[in-house]
Amino acid sequence: MMEQAPVYDIRTATAEDIPELLALQADNQISRGGALSIEFPATWFADVIRDMPIVTAWREHRLVGFLVSSPREATQHLPLGKAKFGAYPAGSNAYNSGPLCIAATERGRGLVAQLFDKQESLLPGREGVAFIRRDNAASRAAHAKCGFREVAEFSYAGVDYLVAARAAPPVA
Repeated sequence: MMEQAPVYDIRTATAEDIPELLALQADNQISRGGALSIEFPATWFADVIRDMPIVTAWREHRLVGFLVSSPREATQHLPLGKAKFGAYPAGSNAYNSGPLCIAATERGRGLVAQLFDKQESLLPGREGVAFIRRDNAASRAAHAKCGFREVAEFSYAGVDYLVAARAAPPVA
């Protein structure tokens, strides 16, 4: 019998969601076997939520995924943020797409596409720009499947990264 695809509650984050965002982010850091390159503090999430949407996915009242949208300025204080837009200047209306974080139990179930679709619907006509470790084949494939194209590359602290951009369709 074929397993039924899970149903997710996809919505934008509020300040009350920050503890869950932090916990899922912590579970997915490189130091814990995950693939996230940066660990953002609660204050960063609070600032971003005020500026742009963070798309969240909930299953059975548990946060199982999130996709951050943030202004370029939100990561310009970080070496990786500077390097990303140094390698690929992007358009004036571009935003940071990511981090993208999916609970291990939910990977490969179509959740990434749902998060990116919701992000695009909330930011119509804008270009999302992400960076991905070159050795993160799963993230590269997920981004490509969702319409991102690899547009540049850079290295930082001995690690190779790719810049991926997703140009949103023009607003009708």
